Amino acid sequence: MQQYEERYVVFIDILGFKKLVERAEEDAKLLERLASILEERNKDKNIGEHFDAASKIDSSDYYYNMFRISTFSDSIVISTKIDLAGLQLIIMQSAQICNRLLHQGVFARGAISKGKLIHTNTIVLGNGLISAYNLEKSAAIYPRILLDKSIVKDMGALPIQSGLPDLRRQDFDGLWHLHILHPSIMNTNSHDLKSKHDALNNFDYMALGREEIKKAFQSSDDLAVKAKIGWLARYFNEYAVSFDLPKIQVME
Repeated sequence: MQQYEERYVVFIDILGFKKLVERAEEDAKLLERLASILEERNKDKNIGEHFDAASKIDSSDYYYNMFRISTFSDSIVISTKIDLAGLQLIIMQSAQICNRLLHQGVFARGAISKGKLIHTNTIVLGNGLISAYNLEKSAAIYPRILLDKSIVKDMGALPIQSGLPDLRRQDFDGLWHLHILHPSIMNTNSHDLKSKHDALNNFDYMALGREEIKKAFQSSDDLAVKAKIGWLARYFNEYAVSFDLPKIQVME
């Protein structure tokens, strides 16, 4: 019988996924992009397989239960154990996934929380998920991954020797979110994407993100969508200068 346990959990929602699927029926390039996104999500499942393999070596259930990821429709749920390794893993994986999606012109929002949870290959159930889901639905609004107060506190208490950069960013409304444009995330993902068998440098990778945000902002006539992408453009603009990139023009 499955038992509840305290876990870190992130709920990630891909924005506009239904419209992307509908458009993909008549757009071969968009269909290819959606397939690429799904491949990226399946790639992340390999991390779970890594921990499953480790559990066969270690007789305890520590590795087996460390990392869990579930995907369904336009949503991704990741959970990890409540310890230093679990916190590091869920923070880095969440940031890298959202950053990769952004560079494919797909934007996501969500929230990270913690609480009682059952997370297996077939079940995701518990207040931990509800907490993350409610935070995302009620307050995320923009393409950002909000951090529950408990997560902000836990991240602030990370020891220096953990090696994890401070990925907390406080927004204009006082809420904290995951800093997916942090140089460490850009550096990791730019080396993961290959261009003619060579890793992209940070400038080129950042430029790709700029073009996707700019294109999404300029092509939308929906004011609600424009407001969300406009937030992302302003967020990007804060860090564009450090890469010697021009800012994205956002109409006030």
